[in-house]
Amino acid sequence: MKRNALFAALGVALMGGAAAVALWPGAKPVEAPVVPASVPAPAAPVQTAASAKPAPPAKPAQAPEQAKPAAPSFDVVRVAPDGATVMAGRAAPGSEVTVTDGGSPVASAKADQRGEWVMLPDKPLAPGTRELNLTETRPGAETPVPADKVVVVMVPDPAPKPAAESATESAPTAPVAVAIPRDGLAGTPPTMGGSSLLQAPPVPDNGAPPPPGGVSVETMDYDPAGRVALGGRAAPNSAVQLYLDNILVGSAHTDPKGNWRLTPEKLIDPGVYTLRADQVTQGGKVVARAELPVQVSAMPAASTDGRNVVVQPGNSLWRLARRTYGDGMLYTTIYTANREQIRNPDLIYPGQIFALPQVN
Repeated sequence: MKRNALFAALGVALMGGAAAVALWPGAKPVEAPVVPASVPAPAAPVQTAASAKPAPPAKPAQAPEQAKPAAPSFDVVRVAPDGATVMAGRAAPGSEVTVTDGGSPVASAKADQRGEWVMLPDKPLAPGTRELNLTETRPGAETPVPADKVVVVMVPDPAPKPAAESATESAPTAPVAVAIPRDGLAGTPPTMGGSSLLQAPPVPDNGAPPPPGGVSVETMDYDPAGRVALGGRAAPNSAVQLYLDNILVGSAHTDPKGNWRLTPEKLIDPGVYTLRADQVTQGGKVVARAELPVQVSAMPAASTDGRNVVVQPGNSLWRLARRTYGDGMLYTTIYTANREQIRNPDLIYPGQIFALPQVN
């Protein structure tokens, strides 16, 4: 897998709304009719009692249409010259997200509790023009929901080594990725060789949404003695019981904001476990449940630079690299330094402790 080639790849973060009309070079923005802010109404004629007519019966008010749930979206599409691809975006929390190319699946992922997903397809995109379609299937639903936009990617054919005298006239080999509305957009297709980085508009932070399923596990850390500390959210002032492989390890209570935290009294042996969090009533009835695989790790020996990170629920190598180095493409640096712990770069466990090498 040649994912290191992604350092030279194109990055595209998609913009929503009317700003997308400028994505195609030469495209003309669609002009909507301008409605004046205020238009004076004509004066009503004065009616006498003789000329007055009974008003027609008022039409029954129509019920407002239900707002459609937000569609999934691409945030980042990076394509290397050899077709290796990294994609990231947003969808409904817990939904299954799939990207297809001409009906053939490219990659799938599950959106985390924040509604974010990341895909690193195993196979590079073949040369030519590809149309990447994004859909999500939400928990309990059978019909996939398509994204409002598709991403058109042009992957060039491998260019032969040009002769010295014609090197300056060789065709550019950089891929191009453009977001367009699903219904298409008038304009001239982009030419090969140009790279663009379009930043998506910031998502307003209106506070943390309720945890999916009613209860969540959101943090996993260790104290200096190596004991596991867990935290998450549930209904305010409720009881939460924690299990590892169906063995009760402790109980916690949420505060008025719905946060809970628990440090089991006993040390837990290193290994991979199934962690279960149950929100229970005073009578012991389970009213909400969250379950996920975790790995309890042994505390690493003191390293020369002291740079380590504990993987949290919802983390990926991409997000760790973006937060640590400011560039998600440096996920290969973390992967290489922790290869003994990572069998699959697309699958890491909360609770794993990774070394974070310094980069130039």
